[in-house]
Amino acid sequence: MFLDGANVERLAKMIKQQAQLAQFIVVSLRRPMIESAERTIGVTQARGAYTQVLGIKLSSSNTSA
Repeated sequence: MFLDGANVERLAKMIKQQAQLAQFIVVSLRRPMIESAERTIGVTQARGAYTQVLGIKLSSSNTSA
């Protein structure tokens, strides 16, 4: 089960408001959720058995919801 686009945006906005009081870890592939994050960490399996981790701190222009 997954959220539709409108509800992903509503949830992202709610998390952003509550993030002033708590930290959240969200697992999502939905663009609105990723765009509203302050930091994003991507984990992929590279060639072979290696795991690649990439962390990105998004600019404030991307975090406005």
